[in-house]
Amino acid sequence: DFPQFLGPDRTAVLPNIRLNRDWTQHPPRELWRRPMGAGWSSFAVVGDYAFTQEQRGDRECVVCYRLLTGDEVWVHAEPVNFTSSLGGPGPRATPTVDRGRVFAVGATGVLNCLEALTGRRVWSVDILKDNDAVNIAHGVCASPLVLNDWVLVCPTGTGGPSLVAYDCASGHRVWAGGTHAASYSSPIFTKVAGERQLLLLNHAGLTSHDAQTGQPLWHFP
Repeated sequence: DFPQFLGPDRTAVLPNIRLNRDWTQHPPRELWRRPMGAGWSSFAVVGDYAFTQEQRGDRECVVCYRLLTGDEVWVHAEPVNFTSSLGGPGPRATPTVDRGRVFAVGATGVLNCLEALTGRRVWSVDILKDNDAVNIAHGVCASPLVLNDWVLVCPTGTGGPSLVAYDCASGHRVWAGGTHAASYSSPIFTKVAGERQLLLLNHAGLTSHDAQTGQPLWHFP
């Protein structure tokens, strides 16, 4: 499984995987191909299901595909059409899959919690409006991070907090911390100097947040 942006630990590393490196004698074989909508989202994969986000006309979509065939399983669509001069159209973040639910945030800040098997919406919140933030040119880019019973997101816009935690079950806001506008980076939960911390690279530098309260611990410009 590769259930979130950059994999299980957000390090882009899968341990104990052996690959056939002799692609001259045994090249990769294409299994299937299908057209997709625009966007910058990568895939989260759990079991036989692959989840991503894409722009289909005037709809910003979270899409579930069957991994082995490429068949579309379900689509959840929002009436959103975001574009920027450098990045073009479409969502920027990658969905996160946790305990049978998919957490996906769009370029305008719509955070959806969906049933992984059906795409049915469990709850939704506009993280920019909910945090009095105004979107900026490149849109909301950070992929959601699930930490225990919370899902962490970054209201990219100015005027709001850097990092916000929502309850996974209800969508209610738990805490908000930081004052720097976010950038393209996604938060990570890791150990620094023996202490578990939330790290976020924002437009002003690297900020460490307390995992229980969201309050900044230190900042490196």
